[in-house]
Formats: sequence, structure tokens, C-alpha cells
Amino acid sequence: MVFYLLGSVCVLFAREKPMALVPLTVAQLIELVHNSKGMRDSDLAKELGRLHLTGRLSTPKLTMLSAELPGTKSQIALMALADASVFLSPEPTDVLPQSSPDLNEQKRMMALTVDYLAKTLPKLPDFYATRTTVRYDGDTPEGKLRNWAASQGNSLWREVGSTKVVVTYRDGKEVVDPRDWERQSSHPEGEGLIAKGTFGPILLTVIVDAAHGETTWDRWERESGGTLAVFRYSVPESQSHYSVALHGLNSDKGDAEVATGYHGEVAIDPSTGTILRLTVQADLPFGSPILEGDMMVEYGPVEIGGKTYTCPVRSVSISLTMEGLAGGTGSLGRSAQPPQAILLNDVKFDDYHLFRSNLRILTGNITAPNH
Repeated sequence: MVFYLLGSVCVLFAREKPMALVPLTVAQLIELVHNSKGMRDSDLAKELGRLHLTGRLSTPKLTMLSAELPGTKSQIALMALADASVFLSPEPTDVLPQSSPDLNEQKRMMALTVDYLAKTLPKLPDFYATRTTVRYDGDTPEGKLRNWAASQGNSLWREVGSTKVVVTYRDGKEVVDPRDWERQSSHPEGEGLIAKGTFGPILLTVIVDAAHGETTWDRWERESGGTLAVFRYSVPESQSHYSVALHGLNSDKGDAEVATGYHGEVAIDPSTGTILRLTVQADLPFGSPILEGDMMVEYGPVEIGGKTYTCPVRSVSISLTMEGLAGGTGSLGRSAQPPQAILLNDVKFDDYHLFRSNLRILTGNITAPNH
């Protein structure tokens, strides 16, 4: 799998250092939104922009809270707040206290996942879907590199653009219609960390790699659809088929692709092995121009051609880069400037349709045109 970080977004915005943000639990956020009725949209957006969450806000809770907000500005602020929390641990109320499964049960669940990937994914039909991407940029203070999301008290998100394109999944490959590129103010693949293979290939890559790395049990987790079994995995660079690619930042050298180890979580339905959430966090080598390259994908039931399949419904990707990225690095192999740019993509997949080709057969005599 390859991520592309394209150069057009590595423009750094000059502004003052943001104020320290207020930590808030998910329960406190829910209470705040419930008590905000009557507030103006812009005022509530500013209030949400001063916060950072201490735990992950799940998609069902995000959807519920978004429906209570007064307008677009506060909904965008809530989305950025939620997206910045996706790599944090869930709130304690979302972790089930039941005992951990024994090793045999863990192996059974992972065997179901392998079987799901081998038998179910290849049966996905050719289809197309709409991919809507909202992009944010932010700041991080000097020194906050690895696990910055857990200590994002000085981060501040700002929406910088959005795109909507049709993605076609055909013969196991996903392609954006080139005609969509012409309808965007910027190339739809041209900003931020773009995830490739979200419709299936990335799942297979991670599970195969994880089988040669380390996979451990983590927790039972509560979701709206039931109980999830969550495993943590780690893949060393020597066993990795995953890379992060840097595109367009230095035209003299062209694309720069960094092979890397990675780690993350995989959340599955324990009864079927279906993967419902996946996180991938790159362990980038020293000297890499990208300091962070993390992605989360959630999968859910969608109807395609009258049948229900499990496909991507939401994705979040976050990258952290250094100032002066295209202009060279300092004596230690990284930019002499402190980290300045955090880029976040919030992606929604919807409007799934079966991809059909129409063929009409003409019979009888056909009169040749006159020349």
C-alpha cells in the first residue's frame, strides 16, 4: 500500500501560536452540546475550536451530536475535533469489562478474518461510489512528534478545502474518473495524505504482514452494531509491504517513496471475522521528510445492486511534516525548522451503485450510410 503526500498543501500559513486548548472527555462534550441549544452557530464553532478530546469519539456519537448542532460552522468544528481523536483510546464506557478470550479463541477469530479476506472480498462486484474529502490544516508545538494526537493541547484545526469525486472499483482496482479532476479547483488527489486500497487491498496487506509481525489481543469494545474484538499489531520494516510516498514536493528529485514498518489496531466482528475498523500508523525511519503518516478506515454495511456488502464508509488520515520540506534538511537529516504542518483529511464514502456496462445487439439488415 502507498500513501501519497502531495506538495500543494505544504504551504505554511503564518499566524500566531494558537492558544492552549481545553481537554474534554467525550461525556463532557456530549453534555456541552446538549446544553448549547440556543447558541449561534459561529459562537458554538468557536467554543468547539477551543477543545481537544481525551478519548476517541466514535462515529455513532459523532453522528448523534452533529444532528444537534445549529449549523455548518459548528458541524465542521465538531468533525475536526472528532477526527483528531481517532487514534486515541476509546472512552472507558466504550470498553467492555468482560474477560479476555483465551489463545484458542483469539486464533479462531483471526482465522475467521483470514477466511473473510480470502472468500468475501474477491466477491465484491464492480461498483462506484462518491468520495467526499474535507481537508484541515493545523499547528503543533516544537517537540510534539510521535503520538502528537494524545498531547494536542496546542493544536488548532482550520478547514482549507474539500473535493467530491466518483471512485470506481473494478477488477479489484479503484480509480478516480479523470473527468472529475477537471471539475475541482485542485487535483482531487493533490492535497494531504491519500489512502489507496481502502476498498479491500489494504486489509489484505495489513493482515498478511501482521502474520509475520506481532499481533496481540487488546480489548472488547462496545459499538452501536454490537461487540467488537480489537487486536493490536506491529509489522517491522523487514516484513512490510507498506510505504509512504512523498509526491511533488521537490520537482528536481520527483517522487520519494519511503518503505516503513507500521503498527495499529484492527477491530473485527468476533462472529464473522469481518473487519469493521482499521488503523495504520507508519513507523517512519529517521531522516524521513514525513514525521507522521497515520490512517483510520471504518467499514460498514452498504447496499449495492440489491445486496449488502461491507465497504468503507469513513476514513481519516493525518500527516505531520517539517517546515522547509522541499528545501532540504538540517545536519541531522531532518529540517532545521521545528514541525509546523499537520494535515488532516476527513473522507466520507456514500452513494454506492453497481457498475454496469450496457450492450445492445442489433439484428436484421443494416443500411450502410451514404458517403
